[in-house]
Amino acid sequence: MDSTNQEILALKEALILNREGLLNDLLAALNFDQINEQVFQQLLQLIEQADLNTIKLTKALEAQEVIDKVLKDGLI
Repeated sequence: MDSTNQEILALKEALILNREGLLNDLLAALNFDQINEQVFQQLLQLIEQADLNTIKLTKALEAQEVIDKVLKDGLI
């Protein structure tokens, strides 16, 4: 059970690092060397919300693909 919790924490940390990396890449592409920490955190929150929406859409797409496959091919 403890290893599962560690895996979950590691995955959450990976998501955070990925979002921060994306934001840093965007800021670098826009030639921003520094921004206010509050603005950085607000931008991270926007990215997180976009991620959550993308995850919901991806899950819905995957579910619909499974439904379509079952309807097309049957259960067997």
